[in-house]
This record gives sequence, C-alpha cells and structure tokens, in this order.
Amino acid sequence: MTFNTALHQLQQSEDIAIITHVQPDGDAIGSCLALADILERAGKKKVTLYCQDKVPALLEFLHGHQKFKNSLEDGQQFDLSIAVDCSDENRMGTCFAVFKAGKKSMNIDHHVSNTFYADTNLVDIKAAATGEIIYRIGKELTDNLGKHSAEALYTAISTDTGSFCFRNTTAQSYRIASELIEIGIDIERVTTLLYKTNRLERIRLLAKALSSLELFENNKIAVITITQRDLTSTGAMESEMENMVNYAKNIVGVEIGILLKEADDSTSKISLRSKGRIDVSLLAGQFGGGGHQAAAGASLPMDVEQARKEVLAAARKMLGAGTQ
Repeated sequence: MTFNTALHQLQQSEDIAIITHVQPDGDAIGSCLALADILERAGKKKVTLYCQDKVPALLEFLHGHQKFKNSLEDGQQFDLSIAVDCSDENRMGTCFAVFKAGKKSMNIDHHVSNTFYADTNLVDIKAAATGEIIYRIGKELTDNLGKHSAEALYTAISTDTGSFCFRNTTAQSYRIASELIEIGIDIERVTTLLYKTNRLERIRLLAKALSSLELFENNKIAVITITQRDLTSTGAMESEMENMVNYAKNIVGVEIGILLKEADDSTSKISLRSKGRIDVSLLAGQFGGGGHQAAAGASLPMDVEQARKEVLAAARKMLGAGTQ
C-alpha cells in the first residue's frame, strides 16, 4: 500500500525537506506547516520548509509561516525530499533543486493531473485537499496533532473547498474539520482572517480587476485582467489576487471564469474556474498547467494580450462555439 510505504519512508528519514508550489495557496502552506509540525513532534532531527515565492499575507497568521526558505544551500542534501500539493515537478519552480537534493523523494498530492514523479507517490484524487492526506499522516505518526497543526490543516481544507462550498467537499472533509475544531482552534478567528479581512490595497486592486471584466459567447465566458501597472498603482501584492477569478465565475450564466495576470512583459498566468460542467483542468493542460475540474491554472510564455487571445480561443472551443 502506498500510504503504508509513505509512512515507513517518513519514519526512516531524519533530515527532511518539504517543498510546495509557486504562488502557494492555503492548502499548500497549511499542509506544509502541519506536516513539518507533525514530523517534529514525531522526533525528526531536522525538517526544513521551502517555497520559491513568499507566503501570502493572508496566511501570515499561521504559526511558523516565516520558516520557509526559497533556495538550497550549496552541497546540501536530505534523507528525504517531499513535494506537497505539487501536481508535477515544474510546480516547484526554482525549489525543484531542493527536491532533487533528496536521497529519496516523495510526492503528496490530490490533483487528478499529478504525474507521479517521485520515488513514493501518495496521491489521493478523492481527497478534497492535500491537507486531508496530511491529516491522515498526522493521525498515524503522533498522538497529538496540537493546535498549530490543527489550525494549519483547517486552513488547508477550508481554502481548497471554498469554505466547504465547492463540489469537492465530502463528508470526510466535514469529519476532519470537526476533529480539528475539537482540538481547540478558534474557528471564528480563522474564518475572519481567511475570508473577512482585506487590506485597502486589495480592495483597490479588485476595483481595477472588475473594471476590466469582459463577457463572451452569450455571457458564458467571463474574463478579468490584472496588469503589473494595476498592482503598482494600487500597492497590492500578487498574492492578493487570490480568488478574484471567482467574481468572474459567479456571474449568472457564466460557465468559465478566467483571470489573466501579467507577470512581466513576456509571461502571463491564468486562473480558471467553472461551475462544474466544463473541466477547466483540461483547458489549463493545453497551456502546460493543471488542477481540478472546477479550478485550475497555468503559466504562459507570452504577453498578457497574446495570452488573452489564446486562452479565450481555447475556452470557446471547449464550449463548442468555435474560435471566432
């Protein structure tokens, strides 16, 4: 069994690196922090966290968020390198070097697009979030998850299920959340910090994002665009674009919501959302990305205008409406 194999590998390793994906979200950061805490409670000699990009400001309330590093020291090696919430090797960005520095490797994920790239692949596509898999590991490796792990795991599961609203939410998601609450987390505090707290800069960016809204194919496709100029003029951070794509998706009649983000003059990023009928992971896959049926993303080696044309054409094809 892969789960038992993964547990054995974790038990046999002492110096462990944990890596998550670029532009980390709540599931990525929460799962990593919880896994690190679990391994430390299990007596591991050294556990180090890595991510190419900064922890989003929204998640800085999580204990240990400042521990993430973004690069490997020369000659550094690990008994085990673990990729968390990464569907493929490219999702680690520059921290893939950390993954390669492990004598053995592990891949813990829940994305249907996972490419099974590690020595041990603990991939459960039925899990609503990678945090659910980490929870199972925690239950096996330690008798006491502790409040910090519980808070991180609740954040992971809540954010990847849209506060338990997305169709990937299962009865198991609620059962795990119930047990995490029983550990003693402050559910009102966590919910307020995740969903009801915004910097003024983010609100100003949201205003610009909504002013860019365009609708296509009889209002079945909605596109929002955010440029580097928008970020600079509002003072917002890139991480504060999180979930803005939902404003496009949530419009009545829209089947595909698209957020185009200008990374620089030659690179763009897309966030894709659907209401379930359209599998946007397939759309993202056309551009080297991936994700879930209702939520996916990709990075495109082109400017934002070219990205807009190509993604819109592909989305139109998925709707069976042609490319014109």
